[in-house]
Amino acid sequence: MPAQRNPHVTVTGIGSHLPERIVDNDELATLVSGFDSERGGDFGAWVDQVTHVHARHFSAPGERSSDLSLVAARKALKTAGLEPTDLGLIIYATFTESQAIPGDHCMFAEQLGAARVPVFQLKAACAGSLFGMANAWSHIVAGLYEHVLVIGTETASKALNFNDPITSIIFGDGAGAVVMSRMDEPRENSGMYAPFLDFKYSPRNIHLANSNIPIDVAQFPDREIEPGVQLVEQAKVEMESGPNVLRSAVMNMTECLTGCLGFDAKAIRRGDPEILALMKNSRIIPHQANGRIIDSLADRLKMPPERVVRTIYRTGNMSAASNLVALDFAFREGNQARVLDDEGRVVEIVTQPEHRIQADELILLPSIGGGYLMGCLGFTAEPALIERIRKEEEAAEPAAVS
Repeated sequence: MPAQRNPHVTVTGIGSHLPERIVDNDELATLVSGFDSERGGDFGAWVDQVTHVHARHFSAPGERSSDLSLVAARKALKTAGLEPTDLGLIIYATFTESQAIPGDHCMFAEQLGAARVPVFQLKAACAGSLFGMANAWSHIVAGLYEHVLVIGTETASKALNFNDPITSIIFGDGAGAVVMSRMDEPRENSGMYAPFLDFKYSPRNIHLANSNIPIDVAQFPDREIEPGVQLVEQAKVEMESGPNVLRSAVMNMTECLTGCLGFDAKAIRRGDPEILALMKNSRIIPHQANGRIIDSLADRLKMPPERVVRTIYRTGNMSAASNLVALDFAFREGNQARVLDDEGRVVEIVTQPEHRIQADELILLPSIGGGYLMGCLGFTAEPALIERIRKEEEAAEPAAVS
């Protein structure tokens, strides 16, 4: 029996923000050590081959994950037509916070102007925004809150080990935001599926030992070292790679997506007509883990490339931010594609505005992160949301011209 959408839950606002600094592969080559050019050849071509990443955004010194979140959140609230005080709850997903207590989430809510709005931080690595949306869905369905803001934000560049070429080439910084709301008078065939969440213990697929606070220790005032208390150096992200990681990510995201729709993992492979009909009107917005993973996921789901959203070419893997940044991009900009020459080398990355999300399409957000924590959530693209986004664009055009 296919799953049914809850018509009373939907997305009413979206937003994203990327830091100003863009680091392409040529610049990254000057930062990374340990790359074997004799075996790997040209650095940029190698990075494209193993990740499909051509550029990523790095936050400035002193720029926090919460700083990026503020811009994204204000955009999402504007699209939703809400003030910060209209929110019932804020869920803040990151693994690169700048302080533990009271925490970036508290600092973010204060700076946003969300007075008396409860806020908590959620840590699910790359699946953070998906788990945040799942949590928001539960609160709205339970009738606790009318509007919930979910943030996915990372400054992973501050936790990168540039002596590790395999890991340091994939990550970038950014923030995404989504407002989820209760619909008292829903349209027919609208709403959001119940989230499908899963977990398979895998402690080394992505690893950040000891501290995860990517800040300059020199910012702390001088203090006497307490006897017996061990000081911890800033930790660096470690991540496994290879064919097994790729296959695991593709298989698990496929299982989560089909499970969200109410089908078993082999439904698409055997050609179940009900799920194929749903997929025909779907846009897949996966976690932007790696370009090869996204390509393999599209093949496994039997989806044409233009219906699987990609932002990784210009952003890299932004962990908890990636699903929401890609969601915002898909609504506002469309999709991205690589243009290849006859020898398979990338000539350019193009934006495809003709593939922007359309009203009443089914949006599916599969994700997988460290742990493994994984899941999928799906919702109908509301015509009212798209109309508000287009009006924002029209209002911004005269200002851009002047």
